Amino acid sequence: MNHFAKRALALALALLFTFTLSAGALAEGPSDSGEATTPVPASASNVTVTPGTATLSTTHIYVPFTIVNNSDEAVELNSVRNSTEKDSLFEDENSSHQFNKEIPAKSTKQILLMYRYEQNHPDSATYTLGLKFKSITTPSNTFEVYEDISVNFGINVGGDDAGGNNTPGGDTTETVDPPFRLSSYDAEGNLVPAPSGNAGKSVVVRIPLQCLRSNISNVTITPVLSTELDAFPFEITALDYTQGLSGSLYRGAIFEFRYSNLKFNEKVTAGVKKVDFTISWTEDWSTSNTPQSMTISIYVNVIKGYEAETGPDGTQPVSKPKVILDSYSISTEKIYAGEQFDVTFTLRNTSEEEAVQNIQISISDTAEVGKLMPANNGSNTLYIAKIGKGETHTETISMQSAPDTEAKAYTLQLDFSYEGASNIASYTATETIAIPILQRIRIKLDDPVIYDDPWVGQSCAIYFALYNMGKAPIYNCMVDVDGEGLAMEETYFGGTVSAGSTMRADFSIIPSVGGDIAGEIVITYEDVYGEQMEERLPLNLFVNEEIPMDDPGMIDPETGLPIGGDPGMIDPGVEVIGGETGDFPWVWVGIGVVVVAGAAVAIILLKKKRAKELEDV
Repeated sequence: MNHFAKRALALALALLFTFTLSAGALAEGPSDSGEATTPVPASASNVTVTPGTATLSTTHIYVPFTIVNNSDEAVELNSVRNSTEKDSLFEDENSSHQFNKEIPAKSTKQILLMYRYEQNHPDSATYTLGLKFKSITTPSNTFEVYEDISVNFGINVGGDDAGGNNTPGGDTTETVDPPFRLSSYDAEGNLVPAPSGNAGKSVVVRIPLQCLRSNISNVTITPVLSTELDAFPFEITALDYTQGLSGSLYRGAIFEFRYSNLKFNEKVTAGVKKVDFTISWTEDWSTSNTPQSMTISIYVNVIKGYEAETGPDGTQPVSKPKVILDSYSISTEKIYAGEQFDVTFTLRNTSEEEAVQNIQISISDTAEVGKLMPANNGSNTLYIAKIGKGETHTETISMQSAPDTEAKAYTLQLDFSYEGASNIASYTATETIAIPILQRIRIKLDDPVIYDDPWVGQSCAIYFALYNMGKAPIYNCMVDVDGEGLAMEETYFGGTVSAGSTMRADFSIIPSVGGDIAGEIVITYEDVYGEQMEERLPLNLFVNEEIPMDDPGMIDPETGLPIGGDPGMIDPGVEVIGGETGDFPWVWVGIGVVVVAGAAVAIILLKKKRAKELEDV
């Protein structure tokens, strides 16, 4: 046998051996390590029914059940029947949609059963309700499971015993149960879990309710909003969260409100939070149709809440509560030196996380000692026991300034020392209040002196003195006149008159009408804050009118004839000698000239004397 024949024979034997081993393995089935298990069929031994605690109203019994399917095949619950001898005591009010439910393999299902009971319940405190979970079917089997439920009729419901009879010593007034109770199950009989999630994440809040009375309509629900995250842990993004249910409800109906747009606040801490909701409704039988309301509470679970950042040493930084001056007011618009005034101020705790307590406030004048002080020998220290989170507190203090206080704005300083209510840490703060102080202005005026004989259209010199008798200067003093036909020859500006100083005002006026004139000299000035004031000084004078040059009553001294008169007319007062007029009486004319010249010299000398007096001052 050559080499190639030997190799072919060896290959054929190897293939035959491999085929033989494979066939044997298939005939024997899988090995112990990979052996297939036979499915466990459903039976009364591996499908268990566990009842919860039964609860009572005045008319109904509610029994929660948990069905656990430990088998490897799905089962279906067809019905539950009362199997006790006194079946007539309980009336089944379970709707058909609660049954014919599939319970998958290796799974759990919760259902809630409801029965109405008659008032003639057994006298014994405890009664056994036997329930037959029948027609639990599988593709290959049908079986039943029995459970007995203990019902305690000794529980007081609404102030009466369960039979409706008043207990001895109890209230004889009939008590009506609330029309709703929070249900653990929805209308399909499925358990409704408590809402849960992480801070900053959205969550669905389901609120299943069961109606306990008939003829209930116009049902609405709304959450009780709060800025406290422990009371309402969600972000407030809507103005109104009210939901309503149309139509009437029958006794035993389970209905549900659902909030799908709620989101946990990013600052909410981990833990279980209680959230309150207000339910309102109307009774169809009520003639008043007045809405009624009640409050229910649900619990939500924040799994992962807000955690403050930690510092390099691993500790969380502590938020410092701050106390600030929120606003203040002063009891009067103008505060004069030496007078009392009240300062009302409001403090705010800006922290939304911590209250502050043991607040001490020291009040002082920052600039001048003894200028601003508490009135009536009062204390300059205030004490406040506590200011809550984000809250305000208002205080009023009576103050007084010294009589010699200079007119200007002063600063009242408030020094705070306080503690945090939770960590008892000490803090300090400082705020200031501006207090404007005025000095009362006291002005004295001399009567005006008129130097010249006033003539229409001619300048007339006037003088008066102003005395500042107050403790504060006056500013921008100006003099004007007010009266018919009176006008200043030029503006008079006196400037600033210091406290205890005098302003001597010399000015001229030009009257434009003649006769007796009753006018006023008007003095205006400003205080330190720029408020303008004025004083008025009476001014009475007689103004001479100017005689026209063409007045017939005037005589031309050269001709002796009336100026502007008829040359043919002769003054009857001139004696005619020899048919000619006599000489004009020049003596009288000279006397008049001397008198006028003397008056002019006297006025000039008086003005020079007055000017010298002003220079000496």
